[in-house]
Order: sequence, then structure tokens, then C-alpha cells
Amino acid sequence: MFLGSIIYNKRREMNLTQIELANDICTQNTISKIEKHNIAPTVNILIKICLKLNLSLNDVFSDFANKDSDKGESILDKIEKDALMGELTDIDTKLSNLQGKLNDNDMKQYELITGVIDYREGKTDSSLFTLDKVLQLTKSADNDVYTLLAYLFKGLDYLSQNHVDRAQYYFQMISDALKESTDIQNANELEVLFVCKTLAKSYNEMELYKKAYQFSRCGLNYAQEKHISYFLDELNYDAAVASKGFDEKSEKYEDYFNLAYYLAKVNHNEELLTVINH
Repeated sequence: MFLGSIIYNKRREMNLTQIELANDICTQNTISKIEKHNIAPTVNILIKICLKLNLSLNDVFSDFANKDSDKGESILDKIEKDALMGELTDIDTKLSNLQGKLNDNDMKQYELITGVIDYREGKTDSSLFTLDKVLQLTKSADNDVYTLLAYLFKGLDYLSQNHVDRAQYYFQMISDALKESTDIQNANELEVLFVCKTLAKSYNEMELYKKAYQFSRCGLNYAQEKHISYFLDELNYDAAVASKGFDEKSEKYEDYFNLAYYLAKVNHNEELLTVINH
């Protein structure tokens, strides 16, 4: 959720009036409404405000906030988030501390995390074996987010081995499951956007630009609908790459590319900035 109070406090700290902040960005009335949470800013306006106030997206969106005190997020949820984001420091220790404390419902999430870690460490065979255990636990139900994440990482495992046909098979299973809706009963917002941005990037790598564009747009639309900001820079970059290769959308390339660049800059995403600059 967007935090307009952060902009209000930072503007006051920098001794700027609403008119001064609005200059070359929007109207003073828009700044007032943003600060009072009456409206959420467009991405273009938000980027300019953040650059002017030296804020990052971490600062102005609650989905980037520290959730250590959030009782609604379990220890296992936090470990899963770290695994999806590639933050593997001490993750094995965190998992081992949960031994004997998990119930049957936790096991599909636990095994998914283990499979993701194996994938990120290049242990393809072990990852595939563990992800198959996830599918046994979920009974491959396509309305279970752990089924979709297992399909996703199985596809990534096969893609890493250049088995493109097998990768496409699992990615298509996800596409079929999300055809009707992105509202998966046990999925959180980060998981949904992670699936969208990973599929978009993977399809770009396979030069299947129409599908890449479809999933980048799916993620961007979902983020706008839910008023969240996970992966906005990467989703816009994937949309830019896809639109450049997808003739029907080629005129949108520059808009997506510029948004990706400024979002990455605002969010200090040095890895993406390196890719963009290269």
C-alpha cells in the first residue's frame, strides 16, 4: 500500500512547500491529495517525486516495509520470501530450526523452499526431485500457489539445462491456471508478481515475446489493481524487451524502457541498472 505520509514528512523535512514539490511534476492539489491518501499517484508522478525527495520505493510503499513485527506473516513465510528473492544467507540454519515444529499443511511450503534453494545453488536434479514432492503434496491442484511455484521452478530448472520444450510445458501449465484469474486462494501478492515477472523474463529469453508481453502486462495490471510495487522496475523492463520483439506492441518500447530505468534508479536496483546501461 502506498504511504502518502512518508512524502508529507520528507517534504517538510526538506522545507519544501507543496507548490515547490509539485513544480514540473503535477499540481499542488495533486500533491495535497497524495499526502492525504486521497489518491495514489501514477508511476510517472511517483518516480519524479521520489527523485526530488531522494526517496526510494522502499520508503513509500508498505509492501517494502520491514515485516518482522507482522504477526500475520509466519517464520516460514519470511523464509520463502528470502528464497524467492535469492537472499540465501543463513537460510539453511533458519530451516533447520523449524525441524519438528511444522505441521502437515506446512510441508508443501517447506519442500518448495528447499527446491528453490537447490535451484539457486545449481543442484538441478535435487531441485526437480524436491519439487515433485511438492506436487505430490498439493496433488497438482492448479488453485494452489505451491503447485504453480513448483511448476515455475521445474521450468526454470529445465531452462537452465536448455531443455526448452520441457520448460515451456511447465510454464504453459501456469498460463492455463492463470487464464481465468490471478486470484489464487492461498497466494500472497509477492508470489503472484514473482510468477508473472519470472515467466515474462523466461519467455523473453526464449524469444517468445508475445507471451513475455502478456505476463509482464499481467503483473503490471495486478500491481496497479492491488496498489503494490513489487518488481515494477523488472516488469517494465520485461515489457520493454517483449514489446521490442513483438511487432504489434513495438511502439510502446520506449515508454516501458524509460519507466524501467527510472524505477530501477529510484529503487537502487543496481543489478537491473547494469543490464539496462549495458
